Amino acid sequence: QSFSATIRIMITPPLSPYGSFEGTLFQYHRNLVAFESFSCNDIPTKKLILVGGLSDGLIPTPYTSNLQTICDEHNWSLVQPILSSSYLGFGNGSLTRDTEEIAKLISYLQGHRGATQFAMVGHSTGCQNFVHFLKHCSDESILDKIKLVVLQAPVSDREGPMTESNYELNLSTATKMVEAGDGEEMMPRHSFWAPITASRFLALQSVGGDDDFFSSDFTDEELQERLGHISKLHKSRNLKLLLAYSGKDEYVPDHVDKKLLVERMCNAMNFYCDPLDATQHLAVPLYLEGGNHNLSETTADKLRFVDEIGRIMSSII
Repeated sequence: QSFSATIRIMITPPLSPYGSFEGTLFQYHRNLVAFESFSCNDIPTKKLILVGGLSDGLIPTPYTSNLQTICDEHNWSLVQPILSSSYLGFGNGSLTRDTEEIAKLISYLQGHRGATQFAMVGHSTGCQNFVHFLKHCSDESILDKIKLVVLQAPVSDREGPMTESNYELNLSTATKMVEAGDGEEMMPRHSFWAPITASRFLALQSVGGDDDFFSSDFTDEELQERLGHISKLHKSRNLKLLLAYSGKDEYVPDHVDKKLLVERMCNAMNFYCDPLDATQHLAVPLYLEGGNHNLSETTADKLRFVDEIGRIMSSII
């Protein structure tokens, strides 16, 4: 008689790469939830809201835990919301829907979590979320309480795909679907790396689409049309904005002059500021020479970015 035994080796999965967090999970609207974390005994009245890019959700960036540390140092809390567009939900969503949900989140934080001031940190498409929010949020009482906006990797979603051989075919397919009244139907699988409607595809990848804020081929006037509204908020509310751009962002085509683009975007955001007084400018650039798209490659750039946020937070009374 022979016996056989199966030896099972338990392999421990890697530790949470972007950190572990303890805090409060709450429902701010129907099936939408957010996670708030802080280190002090009382709930901070100042909230930093972090929104990632396409396919992101909770703990969206490698610097999330660093943001938590900075928040703790300055007595802020870190809020990570789940939007309908989180994870793969972006494919059938829009910036308009995101803006409505962010407004609901802020209203909840004011009504139930003691919020009096807000900072917003957007990564990648999260930058589009907050640029759109600042233009289309109709609640003046919410806008009054936003003191800082941080755009990390505000990158065009169309300039990279425009260098690919199938770009024109995909754009034509999406355009025909929308014209036929099928804009909310899904694009063919080969068109995109995730399920996406024709309408959202055009928003992301067509010239002048709803998501097209940061493309380098826009004229200065076109950039001002898309970004200039932010400086109007600065004049009336003393809003601060940090624009962080990585010198080695893998989603930016090689032909783009990144430093020049950063300068042009900041000029557009400062359009209504006093051109003779740099201290009154809203948008401040932070060029991270060695950084990649989500700052996962270089610790120095990640820490420099987060430290700059902390410096600005310390000036918000």
